[in-house]
Parts: sequence; structure tokens; C-alpha cells
Amino acid sequence: MGLLNSALQIGRSAILSYQGALQVVGDNISNAANPNFTRLTPGLDAQNGVLLGRDLQAGAGVALSSIQRNIDEALEGRIRLAIGASESASVQRETLSRVETFFDTVSGTDISARLSAFFQAFDDLQNTPEEPATRDLVVSAASQLAGSMQSTRSQLVELASDIDAQIAPLVVNANDLASRIALLSSQITASEAGRGGQATALRDQRDSLLRELSQLFDVTVREEPDGSINIYAGSEALVQGDRVRRLEAVTSADGSFERTSIRFVDTNGEVDIRGGVIAGLISARDIQALGQVAALDNLAFNIVSEVNRLHADGQGLNAYTGLTGTNAVLESDLVLNDTAAGLAQSPTSGSFFVTVVDDATGTPNSFRIDVTLDGSDNDTTLDSLVAQINTQVTGLTASITSDNRIAFTADAGRSFVFGYDGQTQREDTSGILSALGVNTLLTGKDASDINVSDAIRGNPLLLASAGAMTPGDGTTAKRIAGLSSAVLQGGSNLTLMDMYNRIAGEVAVNAGAANDATEVAATVLESLQIQRESISGVNLDEEAIALVKYQRAFQSAARFVSVVDELLDELVLLVR
Repeated sequence: MGLLNSALQIGRSAILSYQGALQVVGDNISNAANPNFTRLTPGLDAQNGVLLGRDLQAGAGVALSSIQRNIDEALEGRIRLAIGASESASVQRETLSRVETFFDTVSGTDISARLSAFFQAFDDLQNTPEEPATRDLVVSAASQLAGSMQSTRSQLVELASDIDAQIAPLVVNANDLASRIALLSSQITASEAGRGGQATALRDQRDSLLRELSQLFDVTVREEPDGSINIYAGSEALVQGDRVRRLEAVTSADGSFERTSIRFVDTNGEVDIRGGVIAGLISARDIQALGQVAALDNLAFNIVSEVNRLHADGQGLNAYTGLTGTNAVLESDLVLNDTAAGLAQSPTSGSFFVTVVDDATGTPNSFRIDVTLDGSDNDTTLDSLVAQINTQVTGLTASITSDNRIAFTADAGRSFVFGYDGQTQREDTSGILSALGVNTLLTGKDASDINVSDAIRGNPLLLASAGAMTPGDGTTAKRIAGLSSAVLQGGSNLTLMDMYNRIAGEVAVNAGAANDATEVAATVLESLQIQRESISGVNLDEEAIALVKYQRAFQSAARFVSVVDELLDELVLLVR
């Protein structure tokens, strides 16, 4: 009876084991199309049996000892990083494709075309400085250039704002994913406590959520012995077991822009975001959009500075009877090259000429005004400059407006010009006229407010074309037209056109690099996913073979039990 009972136990264990193995195979087959499923393998182990005869020991059947998840954790970590790199590159590529349209050269309305038209208008003006229509064309070209720069900058800022607005909802999503992962970790820990096997379905769900989280930003995952995991963003813990550190999107002013950063709620510490959609959005916002805004602002500043520097030394067909500078200082008693004075252009020590003309006789009377900005006690302020002009110049009164701009008013029967000593053109070696916006064509400090001065827009005859108040003189117009090919001061070895071409070229290069990076990241991710599929994916042909094998084994075990049952019946008959 003992041997027969052992045989029955062998049959029973075989039936139960192969039944379990068939269930595992069925689970694999049913999840063959599930991308988040990890293929399972039943573990079958032989069991020790009783002694048969002298020192002979047969087995006691088979037992389903484990269900193994076919997964490579190191590969899963690489896939998560690849997902983040792919998402980040894709976002930047999309942004750069939009930025490229802002610098489109096909339409002929981009900054490059407007800048070329502006210099060409001055080139035409030098040949016909007495022609009012030519002056109108210069003012129109300047207005179109300013409008194009303002429009392009506005589009870039709007793009940056749109990008920034996408970050906060993703932070909410990240918090939700982190909470769900922590909940699954606690369920896994409870399910696996005191048991040898893993909660395979729960682990698959958690791995799927980890991949979703890695789409938002790079995470590092460390598993604990109890089955829970710790998740790190940068070097900071985001999830520890069932505890979650919540994130928040904080928007703060950064100069004239608003930027959203991601911080931990408990410490207000900024999260070191790398990879994923969020990192891609931050890079697209700060580098692709606002970075080009900074470059465009720098170009606008140089255009205003260089054009006004030359224009301030010239004269138009009409002289001024009254003029107010376009640039204000913050306080009239501050030294003019002090950053606290608030001037975008910093003047230096030097001098400029103002010439008062008797309208009745045409007789000019020129005066040199010295500017001292060498750090001495008598450095020039707006107050001292106005006092000096009023002391030295006859027929002209200087004053300070309520908003700290310099203003000039000629006496009755008088008018005035700058950059002329009564005989020849004289340069403003201090740069103070351009800095204060006196006798200038353009206004503004960057691409957001570059424009044509109201004085010249209202009276193009004031547009400076001459250098020495000579009829038909186009010296100043020629100098301004020459800026198209003149290297800028400051050692950059760039012209104004070069500066713009560098911006547009950088956008094109970055766009090409983003396309390449996206393709490379997609290729790497695809390669890693193929590797994962070979390890964790379900092969239906293999499962069909396993199904047949376990089915036959189950049938044989059932037949074996049937035979043992028949033997037991015969044994019972013999005993009776």
C-alpha cells in the first residue's frame, strides 16, 4: 500500500504541476499582444522520494517551484533612459521647426531682407539726399526693419510662453504616476511577504508606470529586498517605498520673462530634471526660443547703437528748432556712464559739436561741448551737461524734462544742428548724443522696442544725410549704408549682417542637429526594445510547443494515476 500511495502522490504532484505550467503558458499566450507584459516561465523541480529496496531511492514526482519573470533589470533601466532621450529630442526638434519659420528667407519679409533694404535705402539716399521721396523710403525701410524685429521677437516670446505653459500639467501627471507606483509597491510588498514567488502582474503594472514616468524625466530605480523600489530624480529621492515626495510647478519672473521651474514641495528645492519631455521643454524654452530672443535683442541693440552713432554726427535738409532726447536717465545727478544712470549705451570721455544757425543770414556759430567720464570728481552728469550747454552756447537753451531727458530749444530766429564745427563734419567722440537719443534715427534698447524716432517719422527732412551742411552732400548717408559691410566695434569681427546670419545659421544648424538627435534616439530605443522583446516578449511558436509539451505531460500523469487506481482496485479484491 505504501508504494501505491507514493505512486498516487507522484501522479497528483505531476497533475497539479503541469496544470500550473499550462496556466502559465495560457497567461503568456493571452498577453502576447500586451506591450507591458513580461513573459513568464514555470520552474519545475524533481521531488525526493522513498527508499526502494536496499539503498535505492526514486523520486517523488515533480513540483511547480517557481514562476520566473523573464526580465533584465539593467536593460529596463537603459530603456527608461532611452525613452527620456527620445522624448526630449522630439520636443526640441518640434520647437526648432517652428523657430525656423521665424527666420524664413523665402518670403522676403524676414529680418535679413529688411536689413538689406534698410542699407540699400541709405545707399540710394547718398546719391539723391535732396529728394523727399528718397527720404520717405529710408523712413519706411527703417520702420519695416523695426517692425520685423519686433514681430520676430514677439513670436519667439509667445513660443517660449506656450512651451512654459506645458510644464505645469506634466508635473501634475508626474505626481499621479509617482503615487500610483508607490501604491503598487506597497501592494507588491504585501503580496510577496512570506512567499517565495513574485506578484508578476503587479510588477508588470509598476514597470509600465515607470516607463511612463521616464517619458517625463529621467529616473533612477533601486529595488529593495521586500520588493518595493526607490525612485530618484537626479540625486534626490522622489519615491521611497510607499512614500512620495510631491512636486510642484513654480512660475517666477526672470527679467522680462516668466519661467516655470519644478520643485519639491517639502523643501522647495529645485528638481534636477534631465531627459524626458520636461527637460526637452525646458531646453526648448531657454535655448531654442529665449536664447534666440537674447541674440535678437543683441542684434537690435547693435543696429540702434551703430546707426545712431553715425546719424548723430550728420545733418538733414532742415535744422532743428527744438529737440528732446529719446533716452532718459534714472537720476539727473548720476554720472552718465554709471550703470545706475540706466543708459543702454555707455558714453565715454570726449566731445561733440552743436552749431546754432542764424535763420536770416544762414551764419553758423559752432560750440564744442566736452564730456568728462574718467572717474574724476567732475565727471559729467545730465545736470552738469545741461549747465555747460547753457553756459557755453548762445542762441540755444538746454533743459531736463520731468522724466529726465535732455531737451534743446532754439531762440527765435535760430535753429541748430550737430556734428558740424562750421567748416567740416566733427564726430561725437564721447557717444553722448547717441546714448541720450539726440539727433538719432532709431529708438529702443532691444528688439522689443526698436523703432523710428517720432521726430524723423514726422519730418523726414530731419533725416541726417549730410556731414557738413552742404547741399547735395550724402556723406552721413554713405557712412550708414557702409554699415552693411563694416565690422562692428568691440573686436567681434562681425558686421550687422553677419550677426543676423549667425543667428539664422545657428537656428538651422540646431534644427539639423535636433533632427539627427531624434533619429539617433529613436534608433537606440528601438534597438533596446528589440532586445527586451527577445527576453521578455511572448513568442507564440515557442508557447505552442510548451503548450503541447505540458499537455502531453498532464495527459500522461492522468493516465499514470488511472493505472495506479486500477492496481489499487485489484489489490482490494485480493484482500477481500
